[in-house]
Amino acid sequence: MSAQPAGWPEGLPYRPHLRFCSLGNENVAEVMESFRLACERIGYATSVDAAPSIDNADINIFFFAMGLSLPSDADLPPNAIVVNFEPALPELLAEQPGYQRLLQRAHVWEYSLENLMQHQALGIFRSDYVPLTFEPRATPVVPESQVLDDAGQDIDVIFFGETTTQRVQVLEALSACGLRVVYPTGQAWTPAQRDALLPRAKVGLNMRKAGQAATAEMPRLSILLRHRKAVVSELYPHSEVPPAVRDAVEGCSRDELVDRVRALVADAPRRRALEKAGPAALLGLQPQHEVLATAMQRYLAAARQRLACQQALGTSDTDFKVSTLTVTKNDEAHIADALASMAAQTLAPHRIIVVDDASTDGTVAVIRERMKADPRLSRLLLLQASVPMGWAAAAQWGLSQAHGDGLALWPASVRSDATRLQVQAAFLRLLPTVGAVGSWYTVAGPGDDGKPAIRRLPETHPQILAGLLAHMPREQPLLMGSLMLALPRVRQSGLGFDATLGEFAWLGLLLELVKGHALLANLNVGLSHCTGSRATAAPMPREVTALAHLRERLLPLVFPGLPSADAQRLARLYGLQWAPDASDATALLREIAHACRQQDDAHAATVLRGECLRVLAVYAQGGRLAPGYVQALMREPLLRDFLAPLGERMYAFSGGRTP
Repeated sequence: MSAQPAGWPEGLPYRPHLRFCSLGNENVAEVMESFRLACERIGYATSVDAAPSIDNADINIFFFAMGLSLPSDADLPPNAIVVNFEPALPELLAEQPGYQRLLQRAHVWEYSLENLMQHQALGIFRSDYVPLTFEPRATPVVPESQVLDDAGQDIDVIFFGETTTQRVQVLEALSACGLRVVYPTGQAWTPAQRDALLPRAKVGLNMRKAGQAATAEMPRLSILLRHRKAVVSELYPHSEVPPAVRDAVEGCSRDELVDRVRALVADAPRRRALEKAGPAALLGLQPQHEVLATAMQRYLAAARQRLACQQALGTSDTDFKVSTLTVTKNDEAHIADALASMAAQTLAPHRIIVVDDASTDGTVAVIRERMKADPRLSRLLLLQASVPMGWAAAAQWGLSQAHGDGLALWPASVRSDATRLQVQAAFLRLLPTVGAVGSWYTVAGPGDDGKPAIRRLPETHPQILAGLLAHMPREQPLLMGSLMLALPRVRQSGLGFDATLGEFAWLGLLLELVKGHALLANLNVGLSHCTGSRATAAPMPREVTALAHLRERLLPLVFPGLPSADAQRLARLYGLQWAPDASDATALLREIAHACRQQDDAHAATVLRGECLRVLAVYAQGGRLAPGYVQALMREPLLRDFLAPLGERMYAFSGGRTP
């Protein structure tokens, strides 16, 4: 094992040692062991701790962490990862608010794409998709020579796991059919007890715990398949399960379980075929160490960014020169406070630029009055348009006058913390690969108290880009008024604000920076306060057109390997008009599924799955979806596997009938 794994960042204040800790019982210990041994394969030193801790210089990885209590209620330090293996997360967290708060505070490795769909709505922004696959060193496949013949398999059906009421009903129905059924009663089996019984069983049974969960319970399936069991599993077209595993078991609905188990117990040739298919399916999955190698690289990049933010909060970089740019248009009510916010910065702006786009109120008079009254604003550069130019042209005029290392975009409706420029300047200095940095922000609270409420945003480049794929993000997952651009990058590339994109020209400039291999970032601190409603206002028709053009530029950045013809077809997702025939909806869904399969970007796929719901909703509202339309979609493997994490929400568009 190397002393330092490949890709370990220089200057990270942690050592490449992974401490594993589980709050689960011994029945789930092999799940953690799979991850631990897989991490050793990619070069990490590991250990297992009985007591959870984050007060160390290691990376701490917590499994089955419901009930985990750690100091304070603040965000956990970057060396804490919580691995979630709980299905149906929204329903669970409604009953376990403490676990929700833990997931909000930590970096989360999520095993379920269905859960990942819900993360941001649940306030979980630091998360990554890390599925459970197969690690043979931790859980080797039973040799075929150890499989007992029919005479030795004196148990017809075996089930292990929590015996909920619904599960017991199925097990009792099987017993009533005359089958010999074994399952834990009273006390859970130990792994040794379970493994002693498994060879004797003809059929292993897998049932989901949460009635509405689309995620198949892979930990149990993996155990059954590596023990070469013929498995009957509760599966639906919308079940989230690896395609190879789906094909290696007898899948059916809960109502069909009893009949399918009885048939399989009586069909020895079919059982023998499944006993061979199961291990082959496991071995065909992406190895766990490969999954974790890429997950660790994404985690380290996110941790390095959070650490840079922490360091920037305590750094004063007086050599970093920042220009601020404000475009005003009838902002008499807000501009004085915005200027006061700029003047109060701990890192004084090198140049304050205000471009007034032919205001017809007292905006200019207020600006001139503040320039006279506040010496810090005396050198403000005021550019006045005699006729309306539009935001993009006005901003481009201001950009041409900017000097220094950074350009802070600062609308009149935004106030900023006094340290905003200082922190963002230090961050850009620490991470020169970042071309634009924003931050969380606050808005007036929704309650009667009016207290500011923090708006958390995705922090890392992949999640920000993925968020921009949403149909109408407005200023999500970025707030324009909190952004600082690396001005030399803008100058060196000859970039500017594209007037054809109107008020979204700033997004176009960001995409051009990304095209030049710059990263986007949001700081995990609230540095700005939005007093206006522009972050939530519905786009005007011209803005809808601009957003469509932006997506055409965005898609090649998110899907760099996608042929241009495929990207153009996919861009129809953002078109202003779609063909009325539902077959066009199907073709569009196929394009989305194909692009996401080619790229294998869980965050982009998550956003685009949400867009699939929008497509279906539009066609359903127009009465274009025939009864059974969604069921037909789910019979197509490409669409079934892509849409499965949407769960039963899919069937709301086709008469509401679930298979």
